[in-house]
Amino acid sequence: MKIQSASSLDKIFPDGGVTLPESDGVMLKNERYHFQVAACNEAEWRVSGVSLRVAGDIADFCTVRAVGCVPAAFTSYAFADDYVIFPRGNDSRLYPDVLREGNYTDLPSGKWAAFWVTVHCKSGLPAGKHVLHLTLRGETGETLGQCDYTLEVLDAVLPQDDFPVTHWMHYDAIANYYRVKPWSKAYYAKLGSFIDRAVSHGINMLYVPLFTPPLDTYVGGERLDVQLVKVTKKGGKYTFDLSELETFLDFALRRGVQYFEMCHLATQWGAEHCPKVMATTENSYERIFGWDMSSTSEKYLLFLQQCLGAVDTLLREKGIADKCYFHISDEPNKDNIARYKEVYAAIRPIVKNYKLMDAVGEVGRDIIDVPVVATSHIEGKCGNNEFAYYCCSQCAEYLSNRFLNMPSERNRILGCQLWLNEAKGFLHWGFNFYNDGLSHRSIDPLAVTDAGGQFPAGDSFVVYPSENGALDSLRLEVFYDALQDRKLLCALERKYSRKKIERLLTDKGVRGWKTYPHSARWQIGLNRQLRKMLAEK
Repeated sequence: MKIQSASSLDKIFPDGGVTLPESDGVMLKNERYHFQVAACNEAEWRVSGVSLRVAGDIADFCTVRAVGCVPAAFTSYAFADDYVIFPRGNDSRLYPDVLREGNYTDLPSGKWAAFWVTVHCKSGLPAGKHVLHLTLRGETGETLGQCDYTLEVLDAVLPQDDFPVTHWMHYDAIANYYRVKPWSKAYYAKLGSFIDRAVSHGINMLYVPLFTPPLDTYVGGERLDVQLVKVTKKGGKYTFDLSELETFLDFALRRGVQYFEMCHLATQWGAEHCPKVMATTENSYERIFGWDMSSTSEKYLLFLQQCLGAVDTLLREKGIADKCYFHISDEPNKDNIARYKEVYAAIRPIVKNYKLMDAVGEVGRDIIDVPVVATSHIEGKCGNNEFAYYCCSQCAEYLSNRFLNMPSERNRILGCQLWLNEAKGFLHWGFNFYNDGLSHRSIDPLAVTDAGGQFPAGDSFVVYPSENGALDSLRLEVFYDALQDRKLLCALERKYSRKKIERLLTDKGVRGWKTYPHSARWQIGLNRQLRKMLAEK
């Protein structure tokens, strides 16, 4: 059995093996550090139950998970650039991504597999060099291979940070996959693991479904009802029960969520219609707003006035109103920006005490309070309130992104870019979107990674479901490392000066959102250099 340690930026394919061998690393005392250990079965038959054991003075702070592979059929658009792992036409294959619950795997003859090793101590590891002894074992405990990894812990720490980061949670996906009723006890048991995975990876802002979110839904279609606000309508009058909303907020706050964004108040890509709103009426539990009504109708605006007034009271009572944002409509464009302005003008007075944020591209930055601007449309540094985002379209011009067929260094460079370009937050639309494009049907994300061919594989989610709850992905861990890089740069800015650290990055070729060296080795070297600078006395 062949064994080799490798960088966390490597993607170790069953037929490819290690491309970034690595036997040592550098970390800060309270940082979460990752590396991989790869194994290749050189025997003629499959070897089952291969596990990885870690020994050494900091072994108790190491967690090992097996890296599983998922299929990808559609991995890029025709207009995408060439900074990918496999060229278009040779890219439909199994990709290493899901981090499984156990530290064991099965190895067919001649194939490679990887283990993901995480080293972390919240209170801080002792400074100095630590040797980790890594042993592959078979089902009966026999030794199959051994190697060492030396980790130098520097005498410095990452600072605390409240940089807002959101990846939209899709609540219907959890209910559909686990076949549980939204907001039931069984549902919350699963939801907790998804929120925990988000928060533990720096995602500190949570999307709140006051109503069923009008996102990625075909015209006239409906996604599963996940509405938190219970509405009763009798004789033209509304009453609101916010008990489930309060339960949800408390549930999230206990898990470390810091910010909340209320769901969109008008349909996507044009803001023409109302979201689906359900109510108990004299007749039944039925839809009272949706595709059949204009988002600027007097009836809907009167409803919003009353409903959001009640929500405002709750948010203030809970002391979180200043941490809450509201949305109008996602991604207006030049063809519908006039309508977007009209809807904004109608809804703005109803939520006058809150910041409005929306994802925008070539238009809309001058309208919304907190523009969340696509990285393809940011020239230079972000404005005072501007967040950044990327999604499926940001696959050209070498923009950072997280698709399965992209090298991990393209994912991780985002941390440097967020700091250098002074983004005030980051947004992504797909934490766990387990539907096909426009939500005609739900999918199994372990089998379908491209939303049924709608989005490049890896765009629509970064966690996988399992029987026990959400599983991390290799891409999510690398994204978290990018956020740690950003925190590191903030610390270096305070230690030296912003001017000095900006000059260091630009001298090394990092400029804007599109220019940076396309090299994992370069990025590994930069990461080590920056950490050692922070530890210098």
